[in-house]
Amino acid sequence: MSFTDNPNQTFDDAWLGLGDLSKIEIPNNPMIHRTEKEIENPDLHLMKLLKDPRNVGATCKLLFNIELHPMQCVILQEFWNRPFPMYIASRGWGKSFLMALYAILKCTFTPGTKIVIVGAAFRQSKIIFEYMETIWRNSPILRSIFSGNEDGPRRDVDRCTIRLGDSWTIAVPMGDGSKIRGLRAHIIIADEFASISPDIYETVVAGFAAVSASPIQNVKEEARKKALKDAGLWNEEFDSLEKKMGNQAIITGTADYSFKHFAQYWRRYKGIIESKGDKHKLEELFKGEVPDNFNWDDYSIIRIPYELIPKGFMDDKQVARAKATIHTGIYNMEYAACFTKDSDGFFKRSLIESCVVNEDNPVVINNKPIIFDAVVTGNPNNQYIYGIDPASEKDNFSIIILELHEDHSRIVYSWTTNRSNFKERQKTGLVNEHDFYGFCARKIRNLMKTFPPKIIGMDAQGGGVAIEEALHDPRNLESGEHLIWPTINYDKSKDTDSQPGLHILELIQFAKADWTAQANHGLRKDFEDRVLLFPRFDQLTLGLALDKEGKDIMEADLTPLYDNLSECILEIEDLKNELTTVVMSQTSTGAGARDRWDTPEVKMQNGKKGRLRKDRYSSLVIANMLARQTRQKLAAPNYDVIGGNRADIIKQDGDMYKGPEWFTNDANDDFYTGIYR
Repeated sequence: MSFTDNPNQTFDDAWLGLGDLSKIEIPNNPMIHRTEKEIENPDLHLMKLLKDPRNVGATCKLLFNIELHPMQCVILQEFWNRPFPMYIASRGWGKSFLMALYAILKCTFTPGTKIVIVGAAFRQSKIIFEYMETIWRNSPILRSIFSGNEDGPRRDVDRCTIRLGDSWTIAVPMGDGSKIRGLRAHIIIADEFASISPDIYETVVAGFAAVSASPIQNVKEEARKKALKDAGLWNEEFDSLEKKMGNQAIITGTADYSFKHFAQYWRRYKGIIESKGDKHKLEELFKGEVPDNFNWDDYSIIRIPYELIPKGFMDDKQVARAKATIHTGIYNMEYAACFTKDSDGFFKRSLIESCVVNEDNPVVINNKPIIFDAVVTGNPNNQYIYGIDPASEKDNFSIIILELHEDHSRIVYSWTTNRSNFKERQKTGLVNEHDFYGFCARKIRNLMKTFPPKIIGMDAQGGGVAIEEALHDPRNLESGEHLIWPTINYDKSKDTDSQPGLHILELIQFAKADWTAQANHGLRKDFEDRVLLFPRFDQLTLGLALDKEGKDIMEADLTPLYDNLSECILEIEDLKNELTTVVMSQTSTGAGARDRWDTPEVKMQNGKKGRLRKDRYSSLVIANMLARQTRQKLAAPNYDVIGGNRADIIKQDGDMYKGPEWFTNDANDDFYTGIYR
C-alpha cells in the first residue's frame, strides 16, 4: 500500500520505526515455496510459522492478543537463540512481563519444557508468575488449547505453578537454597540477580539445568558425533546442523554497584563476547584452559537504558522527576542500566557494604565472627542507644536504635513516620493519640519496653522540644512508666535535674559545627574500622520475615501502617541509600568557612529547589556519636588514701610510690631503695 492509497495507515504505523511498510521487501515469504506436505496440511504449516521466533510478534498477537514493539520481539528472539543471555534494563521497561511472555511461549511450543523462576524473595518470582497468570486469563485461545484439569495457574504456600500440557513453570523463592535443592529444569530464570546470593545460585540454582532435556538422545548424538570425527567425516556443515538450543540460564535485573557480584558476571559475559572465540583471550579470562565444548556465541548481553526505550513507552515526566530528585548514582543504576563504580558521597557505598555482616565475608572482631539480623524486639540483657530526628512539618520522624557491645555497635532497628502516615493510621484506628508528637512519644515509650535504653539522643531543633515535653507529660504515662527528662550535666545544672524520673534524654544541637564535624567524621571512622555494623541482608531475611507475617506479597500494601520486621529491614536498606547521598561541602570560601554535611540540591515536583531526605542518616549520626562517647569513655582514676596502719606501712614488699603509671611503673620496680635503721 502506498502513501497515496491510505496516508493515515502510514502515520498509524510510524511507531514501528520502519517508514512506509509498502516499500519494504520481505525476503523468504513463508507462503511461497511451500512444500507439498505444507500445502496439504495448512494447520501444521501454521504451527511451524507460529513456532518460528522470527514471527514472535504475530504469534503473540494471534494467541494472546498482545501487541509487541519490535524491540521486544528482538529481545524474545535473543532469548530463544542463546543459552546464556543476560538482560539488564531500565526500571519500568517491563523486564518481568517479557520474561513471563517468554516462559509462556516456551511452554506452549516446546512440549515437556520445565522452567524454574527464582528470586531472592518470593515477591520477585511471584511478579513474573502473576504476569503469566494474566496472560492465561486474557487468552481464550491459549485456554482452549490447554483445557486439561491440571492446566493453568496454581498458587501454593512455597511456590506458584502454571501447567500447559506436559510443560510447567514454577516460581519459587531462593531462600537459603535448601527448599529448592533437587529441582530439575531446562530453563532457569534468575530475576533481580543483584539480590540473589551468587554462592547459592552457582551451587544450587545452576544445578537445576545440569541434566539434559533429553539425556539418552544427547548421549546418542554425542557418540555419533565422536565416531564421525574419528572417521574424518565431520565437517562444518555437520556443525551447523548439529547446533541447537539446549538448556538455558537467563540472568536478568536492574544494574547494581560495580563492586558487587552482578557486575562481576557482566564483566565476565562481556569479556567472553568480546573475545569472539579467541583462545588466548579466553585463557586469560578464565585464568587457565578453556573448558571443553565452550562456545563464546552462547552468551549475550541485552542492555536497555531509558534513553533507548521508545518514546511514550514510559512516563517521561516521571523519569525526568526521578532524574531531578534522586542521586545520580542511583539514577544510573535504575534507569541508565549502568553499573556504578561507587557512590560519590561522603560515605562510599562500598564502605557501607563492607559493614554489612554475612556468612560469606564475615566481620571478625577479637577473633569472633559477627552475624546478626534486624529485630523488632530487643534483648533485655543488652543496652541500646536511640538516635531520633524529630520531624518538622514536611520531613520524616526517624528512630535508629543501636545495640551496644564492648567492642562494636549494631544497627538493629529503624523506623520512620510522617504526618500523612499518622493520619492513615488514625483512619484505620491503629493509634489512640490525637496529635502527631504525642503519637511519636508513645512510639518511643513502646520501644523502651523491648529495647532497654542506656541513653536517648534527639535533635533539639524541629519538633524536638514538642517530643521532649510529651515525654515528661504525666498525662501520657501508662502503668509502670516513668517521666523522661534530659540528662544531668554536673558542670552545668538545669531546672530539670531534680525532677523524678529517668534522666536519659540527650538533646543534640546540630547547629554546633564542631559537634557535627566530629560526629560525621566519627561515623565514617567507625565504618572504616568496622565497629559500626549493619545486619545481614540478602533478601532471604526479608522473604522469611514476609512469610512469617503471612503477607500475600503480590497484594500486600507496602504502606508502613503496621510496624513489623519486614518494614524494619526495608527501613535499614533506605538508611544505607540515604548515607550514600550525603555530601560534604563548605559554607563559604572564606577563612571562617566550616564543613557542612547535606544531601544534593534537586528540583522538587512543584519546580522549587529542595534536598533529598536524610532523616535516617541524621538519627544514625546522633546514635553513633553517643555510642562512641559511651564506648570510649576513659576509666575513672583510682584514688588511694595515703597513710594507714603502722603494721602495713613497715612492710617492705609493697609499692613505695603512688601516682601516674608513667612514673610509678619504674619507681616501684626496685629503681629506688630505702635506708632502714
